[in-house]
Amino acid sequence: MIGISPDNFWRQTWRENGLMAEAYHNNVNLNWEQTRYIATMLHNVNCQKKSQMLKPEQLFSLPVDNARKKKRSEPKSSPKEMKAFLDKYNAMMHKKTFK
Repeated sequence: MIGISPDNFWRQTWRENGLMAEAYHNNVNLNWEQTRYIATMLHNVNCQKKSQMLKPEQLFSLPVDNARKKKRSEPKSSPKEMKAFLDKYNAMMHKKTFK
């Protein structure tokens, strides 16, 4: 949003403005993520025991964490794709060569 004149702002479409807002929020989240990571490293360096160490997500939560948790819980492939992969794998592993 920095460096955009009012004239350019009013010439943009609603979608372009939405994309600019999304990019701004992504940058803010990345900055907070970096801050959290550095704070976690500072905490972990000063820990006496490994059990006292924290992960960045344990320090404080961010909106990005929920999106990542949802993404991780989704299956990476469908059952049909998995079966096709296993069939291809079994065909390659059980090839018979002529001697």
